[in-house]
Amino acid sequence: MTMQSRDYFYFKGQRFTLIDVEKGKQIIDYGRFNIPKESRSYCSRCWRGYEAIYSVEKKQLWGIIKENFSLDDERCSNKKPVYFTGSCIIALDDETKLNNSDFLETYLDYKYAYELHFTRGILNKINDISQAIQEAKEINESDRDDYLKKRELLARKYLKYNYDQHNTYKWRYPAAVKLEKELISFWESRRKR
Repeated sequence: MTMQSRDYFYFKGQRFTLIDVEKGKQIIDYGRFNIPKESRSYCSRCWRGYEAIYSVEKKQLWGIIKENFSLDDERCSNKKPVYFTGSCIIALDDETKLNNSDFLETYLDYKYAYELHFTRGILNKINDISQAIQEAKEINESDRDDYLKKRELLARKYLKYNYDQHNTYKWRYPAAVKLEKELISFWESRRKR
C-alpha cells in the first residue's frame, strides 16, 4: 500500500508535516467540513479522498479540506476555524525531502518537531521535541530489531500527551479502517485457496 499523502500544518511561517494526533482524536472532526464518507480519490496515496491543511493564526487553529477527484480536479473548502481540544505532533524538513509521516517515530527523520496542545482551537502549549531527533542520530543501526525498538521508545520520550501505539491518526479514519478490513479479508481468502 502506498504511503498516505501528507496533511500540512502552517506554523511560525513554515509548512510542517502533521505526524500524529492525540490518541482517540481527529483534528478534522472538530471543524465544520463536509468530509467524504467514501474515498473518491484517483490514486492509492490519497485513499481518504482528501487532504487537510491546517494553520495557526494568532493562536487560533484553522483548517481547509482539499478533495482530490482526479489529477485535474481538486476542490478546496473554505478556511474554517477548528475547535479541536487535544495535542498533535508536527515536524519540519526541507521541501525537497519526502520523509514518511505514517508512523509516530518518523518525526525522528525530520529537522525539527513540536508537540502542540489546543483547547477549543486555541493553541495553549508548545513542546519542542527536537531533542529526540538529535538523540536518534546516535542510535546504532547494526541490530535492526533493537534499532527499531530504541527509535520507538525515543520518539515517545519527550512527549507530554498520549498517542496510539502503532496507528497514527491517518489509520483511524473510517476509510482507512474499511480498507484495512478489505485487505485482511482479501489475503485470508487467498490463503485458503
